Amino acid sequence: MILFLYMQKHLENSNWYEILEIFIIYHDNNRLNRDTKKMDLLKQNSSLRKLCTMNASDQDDYVRRGQILLSGSGSKFEIGEKLGSGAFGQVYQSRYTKKNGTEEGIVAVKLVKYEEGEDADVQREREILNLCAPVENVITLKKAFTFILDEQHFMLFAFEKYGLSLESMLKDRIINVPNTLKVGYIVLGIFEHLQKLGIVFRDLHPGQLLFCSDLVHMKLTDFGMAQQAKRNKNTTKEANTYVYAFDAASVAFLLVCCRTDAKVMDKPELTTSAFVNELRGVKDTLLQNNMMFAYEFVDELTRQMRGNLSYAKLQRALSAGLVTFDPDDKFILTDSVPSMLA
Repeated sequence: MILFLYMQKHLENSNWYEILEIFIIYHDNNRLNRDTKKMDLLKQNSSLRKLCTMNASDQDDYVRRGQILLSGSGSKFEIGEKLGSGAFGQVYQSRYTKKNGTEEGIVAVKLVKYEEGEDADVQREREILNLCAPVENVITLKKAFTFILDEQHFMLFAFEKYGLSLESMLKDRIINVPNTLKVGYIVLGIFEHLQKLGIVFRDLHPGQLLFCSDLVHMKLTDFGMAQQAKRNKNTTKEANTYVYAFDAASVAFLLVCCRTDAKVMDKPELTTSAFVNELRGVKDTLLQNNMMFAYEFVDELTRQMRGNLSYAKLQRALSAGLVTFDPDDKFILTDSVPSMLA
């Protein structure tokens, strides 16, 4: 009422119904702003709860050794030792038994906690893993299901069990040039297939690459950050390239991790200019660390930042860095026990 009288006094040339209409519009806009702010606050609180929930590395173990987890279909997982944890989940060794009693052996179980009604991220990860099932050198998903434990909601991902990570191979050491090239070549091949599926990985680092026990095969794991990219038919626009450019550029940083003391990769912003600037820095690093074998690869990658990405061309540029490199050769191993990459 005070506001109405104030408006009537200062809008002397307006009729009372015009003043009333202005008042109603003001009131509606004010209510809309309050509701919008309220919704924004709710979204922020939801995101904060989600972030806190998914920060798995700072939380107590979700399960204990020997605990049995059952799927809705009757499959049984007996929890073993904890293998590790990250921001989005905890990983345990587990014995997998089907409902009919068939032993599926030892698997790696990833447990991801989420708030009730906020399972979009874990469901997205499951969908992407199912899409990636035919892709060579990607860890195989054997089973996934949700369950409730102590009033907490979880998604269980059961993967084939692999061995040491590249991160563990690089601890306090570097690997030789042929092994570095082979690591990069394999990852480029994986990303080429993901691009065809419309998937960007977005989280490449040495801890995401696992080796089988005899170090013959290396596979990519953990698609918690992966997304299905929006396709763009206009190939001349910048947006078409940088959707996938992060994955391609991250391979250059991975090569640096293999041959220098730097074991954590920088992650540039998702703009073409930022990628190009970061790659200039990578070239300086190559010069400083006698890594000229990767120079042509980074040059080709830089050229492709403003055009269409071609992982086949990137593979050719990378393999050209060493005349004797053959992608079909096995990894070169040390004579130590256990064997490591040389």
